Amino acid sequence: MSRYGYGGLGVAVLMVAATVYGVVQLLVLSSPTRSVRVSTVLLAIAVGVYGCGIVTVLLEYAYTRTVSDQPHGGALLNTVKTASYTVDPVIEELVKITPLLLAAWNVKIRRQWGLTDYVVTGAALGAGFGLLEAVARFGLDAARAISHPAGGWIIPDSLQAPWIPGPDQVFAAWFPAPFSTLDFGGAHPAAETSPHLVYTAAAALGVGILVRGRRWLRALGLVPIAAACAHHMFTNYAAAQPGARDTQSLAEDLNGILWTVPLAVLAIAVAADMWQIRRAKRTVPGVLLREERAGRTGLTALTGYGLWRVPWSTLIALRFARMRRALFYAAASTPYADIAPLHRTVAWTTAQIDTTDHQHAWQGIGLRTVRQAARTLRDRRRLWFILISVVLALPALVFLGAGSFPAAAELQERFATSDGPAVLMAFGIAALLWTAWHLTRLLRTWQTTSALPLADAHAIIRFRIWTALGSLIAGTVLLLRMQQEGLGAGDKLFRNFHLLEALNNFLAYLGFALILLALLALFPPGGGLAFAGAGVAAGTITVEAAIHATALGTLGVVLMAAAGGGAPTDGPPEGQADAGSQSGSRPKSEETSAVTEEQQQSFDQSQQHLNSLSKRKQSDEVGRGFEKDGQKYKPEAPLLKTGKHGVDWSEGTARAIRDGRPQGQFGSAADVKYAAERGAELGPNKTGFFRLPEGHNCIEYLPDGTTRTPNSIFVKVYPNGKVHAYPLTR
Repeated sequence: MSRYGYGGLGVAVLMVAATVYGVVQLLVLSSPTRSVRVSTVLLAIAVGVYGCGIVTVLLEYAYTRTVSDQPHGGALLNTVKTASYTVDPVIEELVKITPLLLAAWNVKIRRQWGLTDYVVTGAALGAGFGLLEAVARFGLDAARAISHPAGGWIIPDSLQAPWIPGPDQVFAAWFPAPFSTLDFGGAHPAAETSPHLVYTAAAALGVGILVRGRRWLRALGLVPIAAACAHHMFTNYAAAQPGARDTQSLAEDLNGILWTVPLAVLAIAVAADMWQIRRAKRTVPGVLLREERAGRTGLTALTGYGLWRVPWSTLIALRFARMRRALFYAAASTPYADIAPLHRTVAWTTAQIDTTDHQHAWQGIGLRTVRQAARTLRDRRRLWFILISVVLALPALVFLGAGSFPAAAELQERFATSDGPAVLMAFGIAALLWTAWHLTRLLRTWQTTSALPLADAHAIIRFRIWTALGSLIAGTVLLLRMQQEGLGAGDKLFRNFHLLEALNNFLAYLGFALILLALLALFPPGGGLAFAGAGVAAGTITVEAAIHATALGTLGVVLMAAAGGGAPTDGPPEGQADAGSQSGSRPKSEETSAVTEEQQQSFDQSQQHLNSLSKRKQSDEVGRGFEKDGQKYKPEAPLLKTGKHGVDWSEGTARAIRDGRPQGQFGSAADVKYAAERGAELGPNKTGFFRLPEGHNCIEYLPDGTTRTPNSIFVKVYPNGKVHAYPLTR
């Protein structure tokens, strides 16, 4: 072994890598049934660090001090030792699943998350909790670290020294722990399994069963939670009794198979969720893709679509699959009225994917298109917040990031001496003020997004709020304790404390560094959530229109561009009777022309005649048009087919929800012919509004998902006599 012989990654960097990699393994394995986004699960790691970790510290500190202060409480050291395998494991496991219980308090999250979502998110919470222990215990030991020939770093504390596994060990293990214990003389060490990830994954399955189960099945949810607490207590008991060889041997055997627990738990969750998905597919209408309706599986249909324009169509397919699973989970136990907004969003996305499921739709869609789409959702205030947060977090990144490389350990030593602790403390106080201000923004965003139907948006806001609260509480406790005890930024804050002895030698400036790093988890939401929050708050978009932004974000704009939905209309916006026309003139009074008796009779005769023909012959006859005063007039071809406002148009509801305004549709060829005749009365290059005749079949779709019968049409005549029109209500 040598001091700097191993040119590997830093101590803290390796611990973070092990933590994230374990969660990523579950993310990949859970792909068939997971509805929660990757970013949401990764954010749960921060909640585990700053939410669960901080609350556990306070509870365990309060318990041990309260018991030791009792007349027969005994010495603090003995109280801490006993609590380590009696009370503390129960506290830790219950605290780690508390965010899941609080999240499930929201009805949308409770209904839209499947068991898989609970397991994966719970594992992330546990992994974050374990990361806090590891960083608090060894984050400042870069100067003492010794490289191991097989990889990683040894912290020379004892014959069974702590060992930070290297990349080779991390990426070769299932759910690797941030640190392990290296036996004396071990030449080929292997990364141990992260116990907190395992415990919380199992307990999270119990939470999912408690929340989603029915009747007596809910009682089964207590079993995984109790098992996690029991195993945690037994492991800590074995660690506290080094002389009990039989206990030690059994604990080692159990730890050797610990990696199988998340796989078994996930298998149970996936099987249960797959059953619910298959059941919901048969009952929820309008959400199967055209290829699925033709007999192909969902995986085959989405894979084929995802290959049209990698990575954009791929990302859209993945986002749609997760959103549809959320709908299926909600449909399993929710009345339709409660999931109608989400159903409309999924139905709209289904129609858009069907429309763009061919190579031609994706021609011209590339990085430039995505940049333009992102520009429409850009929030310049978000960029400023990110910049300020990164600047504030910079000292902590240097201290715990670059400084955790043993070759650059002098950076940590400089922060630990002279003015280094004071600098971290000053930046930490500034970060607390910045976090407090951001917390108020998050609370306002919580209110403005409360009506959004997708659970992921609600989970992201809650996770960020809990991370901010945990950071503020930690900073407040640090400052109060320093003031009460007269401690400096470089002094130790806690002694004789459990939490795997992580805080036994906890230094104040390490706490401020962790508070600074919390800012990196508080970046304001981008894409759809930022657009929806700002738009709803400002009143520039309706809640229904914001649904699509939160569901797809930038990808939603890309999808609309591929479908041609982003192109400007050739007439005034539907539903805006006073909008100016884009060419030609309008009736001077801008009034709607009434239906004359002659026009009504002509419509009745035309309707009777066309109803006697087949649909194809109706389209052919009306599509040929007619001449008037030497000018030929005919309706636009899409009006007689599946084009926008056409008689066979199938996207009226989805378009109304997306645009946040009514969308009219002609109901028959006779309706289209009536519009063409009114256009002939106007003449080329003119526009006007006309009342619809009695007996028409037009329909108007509203943004809230309902419909009504329109009473008018807008007509625009091009110079060549082609007539564009759509129904509306005036």
